[in-house]
Formats: sequence, C-alpha cells, structure tokens
Amino acid sequence: MSYMAKDERRNAILDAAIKVALRDGFMNVTTRKVSAELGAATGIIHHHFSSTAELRREVFRLFTLQDHQAICDQIAELTPPEQLFQLLDYSTSSPNDPVNKLWNDAWAEAVRDKALGEVYSDSMLMLHREVVSIIESGCQSGFFHHDVRQESIEVKAWRLMSVSFGTITISYINPSIMQPVSAAELLKNSIRYELGYQPD
Repeated sequence: MSYMAKDERRNAILDAAIKVALRDGFMNVTTRKVSAELGAATGIIHHHFSSTAELRREVFRLFTLQDHQAICDQIAELTPPEQLFQLLDYSTSSPNDPVNKLWNDAWAEAVRDKALGEVYSDSMLMLHREVVSIIESGCQSGFFHHDVRQESIEVKAWRLMSVSFGTITISYINPSIMQPVSAAELLKNSIRYELGYQPD
C-alpha cells in the first residue's frame, strides 16, 4: 500500500471493507479479507481499528451515510410527496440485493451488539430527520396538510417509517402474505391518510 496520510489510509480501509461487506456479507468483514482487498498487511488494519467489531461498526456507519446521501441526491428534484414515497419505498428492491443484505445482516448483529446497535439507531434517526424535513417542506408548499395541535410531525414520521419497514419485511419473508406492490400501495395510502395529501 503506497504512502497515505493517516485519514486517507483509514478511509481506504473503510472503502475496501464496504466492498467486502457488499460482496461477501457484513459478518465476513474480517481483518484478513479487508487487508487482502486493500492489498496491504493486516497490521495496517489493526493500527486503525482495535477489533473486528470496531471495524464493522465504522464500516456500517460510513455505509449508511453514503447510502442515505445517494438516495437524497436521487430524489432532490422531486416534489415532497414523491420524495417521501421514494425515500421510504423498498418494494422494487430484493432481499437478495447486496445493499439490502448488508442492512439485514447489520440489523441481526445490532440486536446482539449494543455498540453496533447504537450505530444502527443513528442511521434510523438520520432517516427520521430526513422524513421530518420532507414533511415540513410539503406542508409549507401546500402538498401536505397537518395540524400540529393534534400530533407532531415527528410522530407521523415514525409511523410512516414503521409502515414502510413493517410491510416490506413481511413481503421479504413471505411474498404470498404481502406482495411488494401491496406494500407500496399501503405506503402511498398511509402518506395520504397521515398528511392529508390528495394527488391530482
């Protein structure tokens, strides 16, 4: 590995580790595999990360930031209702997609690993803030109609996220119970009901 500044080297390690996670699975992010991907000695990994658990946490943290930014960039020019639906709709994805597998593997491990659980929670809070921001924008532009005296936007955002995650999880586990198209329709109806949105 050619000479790099400390931060550059750390970022290169994390980029290599994300490639390993997407290709081989989150729990296959090991010092040996990452060093092989990087073309460097394992000692370089140990110099920056005290354990494999820490490496995985930082891999997931960076991955979630990149994944979130990518979708935000994709929906930036859409109307608030379209932004909200695209942000929360997973009906066109597959449980076997590498990105989804990484999320699912990280969730399973986060249940057991408190430190990773905190990183996972941070990713949910980041998404929640984005949902709240879109709803606020939609209210200001007249797409959404919400009475804050009855319930906060924050609560509605959590409920829409719950609908999104709940329906697609059922669809992934058993499509005969919940087809992806049905999950998408439930999300659309929830956005209309929760926010008083009436599409043209």
